[in-house]
Amino acid sequence: MVTRGGEQHFWIGPGTEGALTPSLPSSLAFVAALWLGFAPYVLHFSQVRGGLADGIDVLVALVVAALALVRTVVPRDYPAFSVVNAVLGLWLIVAPFVLGYDLARVIVTDLVVGVLLLGLGGLSALLTYRQRAKAQARDAAAA
Repeated sequence: MVTRGGEQHFWIGPGTEGALTPSLPSSLAFVAALWLGFAPYVLHFSQVRGGLADGIDVLVALVVAALALVRTVVPRDYPAFSVVNAVLGLWLIVAPFVLGYDLARVIVTDLVVGVLLLGLGGLSALLTYRQRAKAQARDAAAA
């Protein structure tokens, strides 16, 4: 654990070298959100259910990008943001079937990005909760 500005951080410093920190999955979720936001225009989703698919994808992309960016910058804080990203990934997985998308490129894009967000969001949250538990165990042992 490293002390910076009077606050202790467990995701930076020599103790985390070579270790996976919550910033990495969150930054990858941000990149996936960028693709999700641009995909409707690159792949022309407007044919699907009167533009419903592209509206949903852009909205989900904006939310995921904002939450993932926060988690990338301050990975110790707000692990629930990663849980929200995982839930939005789950929504992307089921949306094509619930809403009846009929264009293959929309279904594949939503499934691939949904699986990525589900995995990356879950991993980021899991890493944060594990690191918090380790830090609490160290603090309890030191006290």
